[in-house]
Amino acid sequence: MKRESMIEKNRMSTDAFVRNLYTDLHDRIQNYEKEESDAEKIGIVDAVPELAIIGVISVFLLFVIF
Repeated sequence: MKRESMIEKNRMSTDAFVRNLYTDLHDRIQNYEKEESDAEKIGIVDAVPELAIIGVISVFLLFVIF
């Protein structure tokens, strides 16, 4: 027995809002799967500003505490 997915079940709902919501969700999932969504890993160069801010805040807190 094949279990029906929640998205497919709600796409056939009698409530228009729920039907439109899940139909839109299904369409978005299909478009996402069609595209070759290639996520790039974050590099060190991308993380330098955030690491600098963390370092400055840490030094400031250590200066205030001690």
